[in-house]
Amino acid sequence: MYEGKVTFAVVGLGGRASAYLAALREFYPDGHAVVAVADPDPKKRLRAAQEYAVPESGLFETDLELMEQPRLADVAIVGTQDALHYRETVALLEKGYDIILEKPISTKMDELLDLRRRAAAYPNQMVAVCHVLRHTAFFSRIRQIIESGKLGRVVTIQHNENIGYYHFAHSYVRGPWKCADTSGPLAITKSCHDMDILLYLLGADSHAQRVASFGSLGVFRPERFDSKTMAPRCIDCPQQAVCPYSAVRIYSSKKIKSVVFDMSSVEQIRQSLGDTPYGRCVYQAGNNVVDHQSTILSFAGGVTATFNLSAFTAKVNRSLKVMCEYGEIRAAEKPYCIETTSFFDDSTEQEQLDIAEGGHGGGDKAFMQHFMQSYLRQIPFSTTLENSIESHVMSLLAERSRLAGGEPQDVEAVMGGFRQ
Repeated sequence: MYEGKVTFAVVGLGGRASAYLAALREFYPDGHAVVAVADPDPKKRLRAAQEYAVPESGLFETDLELMEQPRLADVAIVGTQDALHYRETVALLEKGYDIILEKPISTKMDELLDLRRRAAAYPNQMVAVCHVLRHTAFFSRIRQIIESGKLGRVVTIQHNENIGYYHFAHSYVRGPWKCADTSGPLAITKSCHDMDILLYLLGADSHAQRVASFGSLGVFRPERFDSKTMAPRCIDCPQQAVCPYSAVRIYSSKKIKSVVFDMSSVEQIRQSLGDTPYGRCVYQAGNNVVDHQSTILSFAGGVTATFNLSAFTAKVNRSLKVMCEYGEIRAAEKPYCIETTSFFDDSTEQEQLDIAEGGHGGGDKAFMQHFMQSYLRQIPFSTTLENSIESHVMSLLAERSRLAGGEPQDVEAVMGGFRQ
């Protein structure tokens, strides 16, 4: 048992790190302490001092400043933008930290595989990757049904990530994940979660073999902009009242919870959105990530899966169908419903899971609970760097296939000696 409080250093005090700290405060109020925070936003550093009692000596403007220091805490939470994860994880491992690493591990194949090799040199340090969906009651229950064996073996899976039209417009057209060059391909920044869930549902002995993918940026393109009837900024646009992607409409509806703009008047809207990307027309935003992508995967044992990723959905959720020898499972989030049908007698059972809305259907909190239990009791953790590599390889190969016109990619060839 670990003696005393577990101390945390936070690199990037954004929404993800804040969710994990909130879980620590709820479940381990006397068992942890935040002792250092690095963030370029002075408001966030002030919040760290006020809310988490971080001393002035523990506040840093950049990740580099914090990483230059001797080890300041037991665990470092990496919650920065995706492109920084590699350099931060390498440096923090060298300093001796255990790490909670927000996904994706990296958005580049060479960095991903290099980090796996580097981490092997620190066998006594944990890198816990935030594949929080594995820790939800929803996906845990689906896996439990599969493992019961009553439906026989899995033959094929259809899995959908429904991004939601307004969420995609906010994060992937106007927001920080809009450009593959600076953030990463959509298949990994959004969906390494989903590749991981496919592996999770199929069980520890199942591995991906080949991947093929198709998709494009089909709608949010500059040629869709009509300068005669539209304006570059939504507040000035004649189509504002009838455009579903209008920033004024989306932010006034408060569908997006991650940011709050003052939308009380035209003047306040101009002040809030100003010259920020969040007020731009979706056809003039300078984005280049795909808005829809379909991926086909084959796994050991002959199992196949399709994964559809789309901006053009009303709901922001995941839905799936698991087709087995003797029955099928249909499931969808929000509300969390699982329907099982047996081929033996065509009987159907429905389960409505009582899941209070929260980060990833309770996954953020459950992830931190499992992490702390593992950390304090030194028991195995399910989403380490080692067993999270494969989902990232699958995602990056899906993008490689897409760029090659759907040419199948060999997962086995890349994974090489990394199989566990």
